[in-house]
Amino acid sequence: IISESFRMLMSNVRYLQKNDSKSNVILITSSIKGEGKTLNALNLALSFSSVGKKVLLIGGDLRNPQLHKYINFDKNVPGLVDSLVDNKTDWKKNIIRPYDSQPLDILLSGPLPPNPLNLINNGNIDILLEDAKKTYDHIIIDSAPIILVADTKSLINKSDILIFLTRCNVTEIDILAH
Repeated sequence: IISESFRMLMSNVRYLQKNDSKSNVILITSSIKGEGKTLNALNLALSFSSVGKKVLLIGGDLRNPQLHKYINFDKNVPGLVDSLVDNKTDWKKNIIRPYDSQPLDILLSGPLPPNPLNLINNGNIDILLEDAKKTYDHIIIDSAPIILVADTKSLINKSDILIFLTRCNVTEIDILAH
């Protein structure tokens, strides 16, 4: 049932895709932590890769990364932060492939930086995304909660599709009115 739910999400995302672009950047966020951003980002990425799509999943939450826990990796391995600090760093060298059976590339967030918003806004993520679009069918960004930090708002205009998650008995109903 759960796998079918993510295949349904994949189908719905396909409907939203821009037909004129080589790659689609999908940003996944929610209002607060604990609403399922990382779980949904990982499973959406796995769904796309299971049908032969080339997918890059980026750990875009630079303040409280969770993706490493789902794939059993050390959170301090080199990742997105290293590329944002220095755009001459080859981000492709930091790609991990945790599943032998799935051709899914993952770029973890890396070590916690002292200045996440400055890193996201320094222009290096634009360089990384443009480079990644040459290789991948889909780039999925697991981002921070949009209400708690400004980082995610800076990523919205870099994405083609925004998935805003809500979770029953967790998401405040008043937030949805905004």
